[in-house]
Amino acid sequence: MLFNTSILTTEYFPPISTFWAMLNSEHIRLEHCENYQKKSTRNRAKILGANGIEVLSIPLHKGKNNKMPIKEVKISYEDKWQSKHLHSIRSAYGNAPYFEFYIDDIKAIINRQFDSLMELNQSLLLFFIRALQIELSIAPTENYQMEYNPNDIDLRNVKFNAEIMNGYSPKIYNQVFEEKHGFVGGISILDLLMCKGPESILYI
Repeated sequence: MLFNTSILTTEYFPPISTFWAMLNSEHIRLEHCENYQKKSTRNRAKILGANGIEVLSIPLHKGKNNKMPIKEVKISYEDKWQSKHLHSIRSAYGNAPYFEFYIDDIKAIINRQFDSLMELNQSLLLFFIRALQIELSIAPTENYQMEYNPNDIDLRNVKFNAEIMNGYSPKIYNQVFEEKHGFVGGISILDLLMCKGPESILYI
């Protein structure tokens, strides 16, 4: 293991690097005591489509979400975002080798009207853990800790557009639109799963 503990934030379709951090940590903690941060992976994800990177963003109930405890952040369903996200996923990965294998489970999660952002993200996280066929024990934090030890990896403040984190280097795999864009790293685990299926674990 590279790290003693990885400290995660709740994420919508987490990036591949999050799973790399978890698999290289002895302990995993999911932050339950932070405040929501806008323009982050908490409610945004990057997938790779025909025109390049596409950002999927979950709309939230209006208000001062940035100062709100993460467990209290509510999802807005006014603009029917689920159908838009599922359309984007189908457009991006409809020709991927494992699209048909996983899309029904993803659709079922997205179409559920979860009340809170954390509930949706938790359901997606558990789906990916099952799909990757890995065993991970994730414990919630019980209080907010500003800083952790040097041998821990804290993912709570990783910038949305960051591609590299401590020691992580993306492994190249065949992507749907690689002939058009070349290999694109720093995107959601969804891309890897749709392209490599059960072999995904070898590329994390």
